[in-house]
Amino acid sequence: MRVLCLFQTFDFSSSTIYLDLVEALRDGGHDVWVAAGTSKKELEGKTEEIRGVHAVYVFIPDQFRTDRIRKGLIQLTIGQRMYRSLKGTLSEEKFDIIVYPTPPVTLGGLVKKLKTLTGAGSYLMLKDIFPQNAVDLKMMRENGLLHRYFRKREKELYAASDRIGCMSAANVEYMKAHNPETADRLEIFPNTVRLKPLSEREGGKGRAPVKFVFGGNLGVPQSIDFLLECIEGLGDYKEAVFEIYGEGTQREKVEEFVFKKRPENLRFVPSLPREEYEKKLMEADVGIVALSPDFTIPNYPSRILSYMQMAKPVLALTDPVTDIHALVTYEARCGWWCPSDDVGTVVETVKKICSERESIPELGKNGRMYLEENFDVKKSVELLERFAAEK
Repeated sequence: MRVLCLFQTFDFSSSTIYLDLVEALRDGGHDVWVAAGTSKKELEGKTEEIRGVHAVYVFIPDQFRTDRIRKGLIQLTIGQRMYRSLKGTLSEEKFDIIVYPTPPVTLGGLVKKLKTLTGAGSYLMLKDIFPQNAVDLKMMRENGLLHRYFRKREKELYAASDRIGCMSAANVEYMKAHNPETADRLEIFPNTVRLKPLSEREGGKGRAPVKFVFGGNLGVPQSIDFLLECIEGLGDYKEAVFEIYGEGTQREKVEEFVFKKRPENLRFVPSLPREEYEKKLMEADVGIVALSPDFTIPNYPSRILSYMQMAKPVLALTDPVTDIHALVTYEARCGWWCPSDDVGTVVETVKKICSERESIPELGKNGRMYLEENFDVKKSVELLERFAAEK
């Protein structure tokens, strides 16, 4: 099949779930095109073949190193920018399916036009439920002007999507309850990765402290304040150490915490090349996933796959709505869950993990086995192939 993938940004040198999907489609013998935004103006309209994939670039101003208002304005124009740039390049091309994730939710008009232009069916990978997540985090007033506007764009995107792939069962149920018109187009399309050989951990022998790692975006959704409160709550407890790697809007809070508190149990590194980060993760014992307790939507962060890939058990600090709780405690049996508004419970859980450290390798193996059975990127390819066959 011929597949057109739309991304607001895409990098062939960065290891992401989207690169894994694109390359798995290519390896499956499909003709894959990627249309992606770039902040490099000289690449506008450029088409090239990279590792067997056709790449088409659309200039979009950098929205990740700017203020919230400018980012919102850029989000509003992404669809228009992409169509103006792509309609000439793709006018003679036909595709079987168009695949695209959220965010953003402002691509409904673009998807509708590209379906007409290319004759393709449309598949939405629902990775973010916006604007409700912004309402949950008090970034937007419910039923305010902005909320009503983006809610309309969200509905347009769903209407333009022939199939909507949700990350989990809780995501499906949320969509049925809040967007019932989509019910007959929903299916579970989990986050998936290309499986890598499992390497043995080096070091960390004996009674060394248990090493907990948090890596990725440092933003309000990740409840960074709460994570820092938990680390501080452990006081002079010597059996656990923490490492935080990442960038984001909450980076300064982490840096301020380190500067003022001088915690002996925390090391912070703003960012690392992917290969170096994976080495650090390999040396760790437990991976942390954190989500704001204010969420009413069932998020399912993809960072958990990095931990499961390396057979690291997961300490999940989340709201009660997400089904990450179910995943780590009884579906995969690969870790521990605590509510992300209860410092005392987290502190006691960390101490329990350290006192029962013999169980860490077994829980990590459970996660790896579950990943192999349920989150292999080949499953995503199969779902897209089935959709194309049914179209």
